[in-house]
Amino acid sequence: MPNFEKNHDYRKMHGHSYEVTIKLLGSVNKKTNWVIDLEELDILVKPVISLLDHSILNDVDGLKYPTSENIAKWLWFRLKKKISNLDSVEIYRPRIGGCIFNGK
Repeated sequence: MPNFEKNHDYRKMHGHSYEVTIKLLGSVNKKTNWVIDLEELDILVKPVISLLDHSILNDVDGLKYPTSENIAKWLWFRLKKKISNLDSVEIYRPRIGGCIFNGK
């Protein structure tokens, strides 16, 4: 990332494995007992996630500074267009930490 000191590890090319949790608000459908069919959720979420998977995140449009906070925000704004009852996007690195973005 360009705004780190020259000798900072994060200035160099490096990678992370993230996990993402998508949280929705809504009433449970009495017929299905779900807020949303999880297969339908996968269909909506996977194309957006695939834009980041195995990519140089600095090169992804809108992610010049791909911090966990900015990645969560980036995902939220793209998913909110597809999922009206989106409540939050949580992104984290296992055993390290992460953040939650809820549009505010």
